[in-house]
Amino acid sequence: MNSPLFQFVQVNDAAAATSKKLEKQRLLAEYFRSLDDEELRLAVRYCEGRAFSSTDERTLQTGGAIVSDVVLSVLGLEERVYHNLILRHGEIGNAIATVWKPSQRSSLNLRDLASAFDELAMTGNVQQKKSILREMFERCGEGREAAYLTKIIFGDLRTGVQEGVLQAAVAAAFDKELQRIQRCQLLIGNLDEVAVLAKHDQLESARFRLFHPIQFMLATPQETAGIAATTIGGRVFYAEDKLDGIRAQIHKSGERIAIYTRTMDRIDESFPDVVAAARSVPGEFLLDGEIVPFRDGAVLPFAHIQKRLGRKGVTPKILADNPAVFIAFDVLFRDGELLMDEPLRRRRQLLATMGPSLHISPAFEVRGESDIAAAFERARANRNEGLMLKDPDSVYAPGRRGKMWLKLKTQLPTFDCVVTAAEYGHGKRRNTLSDYTFGVWDRDPAEPDASLLNVGKAFSGVTDEEIVQLTEIFLSISQGGTWRHPVPPKIVLEIACDQIQKSNRHASGYALRFPRIKRVRWDKRPEDADWLKRIVEIYNSTHNFGRGAAEEKPIVEPTLFDGM
Repeated sequence: MNSPLFQFVQVNDAAAATSKKLEKQRLLAEYFRSLDDEELRLAVRYCEGRAFSSTDERTLQTGGAIVSDVVLSVLGLEERVYHNLILRHGEIGNAIATVWKPSQRSSLNLRDLASAFDELAMTGNVQQKKSILREMFERCGEGREAAYLTKIIFGDLRTGVQEGVLQAAVAAAFDKELQRIQRCQLLIGNLDEVAVLAKHDQLESARFRLFHPIQFMLATPQETAGIAATTIGGRVFYAEDKLDGIRAQIHKSGERIAIYTRTMDRIDESFPDVVAAARSVPGEFLLDGEIVPFRDGAVLPFAHIQKRLGRKGVTPKILADNPAVFIAFDVLFRDGELLMDEPLRRRRQLLATMGPSLHISPAFEVRGESDIAAAFERARANRNEGLMLKDPDSVYAPGRRGKMWLKLKTQLPTFDCVVTAAEYGHGKRRNTLSDYTFGVWDRDPAEPDASLLNVGKAFSGVTDEEIVQLTEIFLSISQGGTWRHPVPPKIVLEIACDQIQKSNRHASGYALRFPRIKRVRWDKRPEDADWLKRIVEIYNSTHNFGRGAAEEKPIVEPTLFDGM
């Protein structure tokens, strides 16, 4: 059996066309049941937007420039026309589908894609990559086939089929409980392999494997120590400082070590010192913790660690200027024993026995509001972000946010900022101006030379209806641009953030960290917005742990045409 790519396309387009999760699940389940083992693996994998399984560390190394060169040559399009199509449709796949020329060659099937992806991963030669891609695109008989080939290459199907929907579709396809599918995926990592096990009623044969990232357990925010005390209801909880770093998990077996972030990305190459330290810890394990900038026994401002992210190699100078350590607060697997279903108190006990070379986050018991408030003040005195509260009886629940783990963070006041530029978004927001750069006044806006200085950019916190309304306003007053529209002062946003840092990214010299839109201040005029001096005042306050951070390098905003 050779399942055609066009069948995959039809099913996924149908799933994308409905907003009902149950209908998406039904469509996919019916499709999965019709496939043999190998094509089932591939179909599930490609529905995830992956060229390879999640535990396969190969990459296609095929960026937008290579794909665009091939597509332009196949279609014979002018570059200007091609760029305009992408701007109109928000991504390359849907853009080229509208102008695709039907092929008379033999059509593609899922195995053809797998073979081509293997070849792309094996070669670093750009011309060979283009030759492989051209062969594939020339066999796309329909525009939607070309679209999905592109979508899989770039890892973004945009069908609205999230992991939970896909897991439910696999469960429905083979009449299995969803929890069993999720548990099996947790153990072995690959949903495509889980699907084959489910098909043959072999889910119970799965055993835990290292070197696939698992979802992190999450904490529920608490606004005050009093609210947190009410939530824990007089029980004893563990309190730990909430560190301001990169949440990470370390997998180790023998000499092999992998570090994964919350986004499931590998960051080993950026942190060779953390890898070396993990190698000195005996045994086989999976640890949960935080990578923090660290010198002389103290945590440094987060900006130090930013200088190391995204680098394939770090120089001795970067390592010396921006030292980092991994501070563990949980162990999920050790020497063949899976510990996630064990209570936290036992996991902490085992963590303490893993040797002196492992940094461990201190934990102590709290019960009522006064205990929590005192622990919070100690965390602030240590210049940490806040406080974590954890039930000693809690199991480790990947991806869950319940009342077993709580977090209490410092709160900065909000700022009224003026939008200075609006950009088109991504996914379902690709046709609306939904990403907003904003600034504050450098002085009294009544003065003739007063100007707005940018302090950040945000997209979360506004409703779809507000985005449509703002898009109409910004397009009507835009001062030019296609993807990014500079706009005159008109709209005020109330912005919340976690910290303020010094930065040369913006003309203001400051950047709001993790900014988010609380609301559109329709009731305020642009001249009512905050001044830079208020940003400086809060930056220097004891509530802001971002002060003293190293300057960031200027960052070029991403565009649809990166790498082209």
